[in-house]
Amino acid sequence: MNILIIGRGVISTQYAWTFKENGNNIDFYIRPESKDKYTPMLNLQLEDRRKRQPKKINVSWETNLFYEIPENHNYDLILVSVNIEQISSVVETLNNKINNATVLFFNNFWEDPVKQTEILPQSQLIFGFPGAGGGTVGANGINGGFSSFIMIGDIGMASEERVQQVNTLYEQANFSVKRQANFKKFLLNHFLLNVAIEIEVLKEGSFLRLMDSIHALGNISINLRQLKPIMKERGMNFDATNTLLSMLSPKTLGIIMSKFIFKNGSTARALMEGNNTITGRSAKIILNEARRKNIHVSTLENVSNLLPS
Repeated sequence: MNILIIGRGVISTQYAWTFKENGNNIDFYIRPESKDKYTPMLNLQLEDRRKRQPKKINVSWETNLFYEIPENHNYDLILVSVNIEQISSVVETLNNKINNATVLFFNNFWEDPVKQTEILPQSQLIFGFPGAGGGTVGANGINGGFSSFIMIGDIGMASEERVQQVNTLYEQANFSVKRQANFKKFLLNHFLLNVAIEIEVLKEGSFLRLMDSIHALGNISINLRQLKPIMKERGMNFDATNTLLSMLSPKTLGIIMSKFIFKNGSTARALMEGNNTITGRSAKIILNEARRKNIHVSTLENVSNLLPS
């Protein structure tokens, strides 16, 4: 397959490397204003968890960089996995430039994904969710990891043929593909869980310090309880995961997360260890919405001075 990756982000680049290793042609689109930031040579330090025994990957990859999307391209797939504040600009960039490609959005969404992408041909869009994480090492290095599965959501108008095209791409690269029902609810729940975690990362100073603090991990339950009215205002309830996490006492949750979820060697820890991205973008969105709707979330208000400008 001919695949175009929008940007050279942590998530999309890791999957791009697995596709390249499986014989696909990979190009990266970089915004012209970022031309001086990136070099073709990219250094990858990854933890591959597609199999039971994790594998360390340390390679240099000479990538193909493009600073405009060719008008008459023949890409089969365009992969988008960007920060939430970049979605609108990416959608504008892709407008009238998709041709016959399938576009896979591998993104966290708070607003309706269909509405956010409505200027694009909906019959060509697929929405999914990755099982990867990590951070950057300068502009041309990535320290990350990926698990054995990805999700494809049940929203959008893409044909089954296009969905199967994406499924096959990932399955041939040895990933398991899960079809996620009620994907909009999943996205909202995951977004608020991210916010509950971000609050503690802001207080602790890093993801590593959070994972090593039973107290901070336990506070996630308190944060979720305070965020629940935001979910209700959207006309939805917490899913089973958020319900359980919010019901557990902070002490119990802290111990469970420390001893099991984020223990040394766990997949969850591997995906978060290299995360050095700017923390608080999602929390800022929710705080602003809570204020507009007169919903008081004290745990968010308490870290408001730590949120990115």
